[in-house]
Amino acid sequence: MMNWKTSVVAAVALTACVAQAQLAKEPAPAPASTQTVANDQKSARRITRDQAIEKVHAKTAIFVDVRAKDQYEISHITGAINIPLTELIARMKELPKNRMIITYCA
Repeated sequence: MMNWKTSVVAAVALTACVAQAQLAKEPAPAPASTQTVANDQKSARRITRDQAIEKVHAKTAIFVDVRAKDQYEISHITGAINIPLTELIARMKELPKNRMIITYCA
C-alpha cells in the first residue's frame, strides 16, 4: 500500500503528463500505480508557474522531470532532477522530505 506522499506525487506527475499528452495529441503514459493514483489525482495540489518558480528559488520546492532520461537530456529546467514516471515509486527515497515536489513532463 502506498503512503500519502507516494500517491500524491504519483498523481501530480500523472496529471501533468496527461495534460501534456492531451496538448501534444499523444497517448498518455500508463499510470505509475493502481487505482489510488487515479483517486488522488483529483486532490493533488496545483500551483501556477510563477508560484513554482518562487518556491524553487526560495528552496522550499524542487522540480522533478518525470520524462524518460533521453528526453530529459535533450532539454530540462535548470536544477531539475530526472526520475522517469515509471521509476517514481521505486525512487521515492531520493526525494527530499522537507521540500515540495513539483513534477513536470514538458
